[in-house]
Amino acid sequence: MGTVQAAIAHGVLDAVRVGDLPKSQVNELGIICAVWLAPAIVDVADLDHRVLFDIHRRGMAKAIAKAMRHEPSIDWLLENQDKVVHQYFQMGLEGKI
Repeated sequence: MGTVQAAIAHGVLDAVRVGDLPKSQVNELGIICAVWLAPAIVDVADLDHRVLFDIHRRGMAKAIAKAMRHEPSIDWLLENQDKVVHQYFQMGLEGKI
């Protein structure tokens, strides 16, 4: 969906603007971003594209900021690996999807 693609691009630029991504290095960096939206989103009659845009813009900027600060740390991830569960993985385990 174009709204989310535009939001991701703006989130990257926001990260450059605040210094989370060094402007002097942006031509040397690559960003891989995977976004999943429920297919039913295209059928939402009163979808607020501004809200959808803002959520993904903030999310992208936040993800970059955390990545550049090495958050969460590898030590935290190793310690908490079995405590962190993805919502949709958990729903699958419970037979809800």
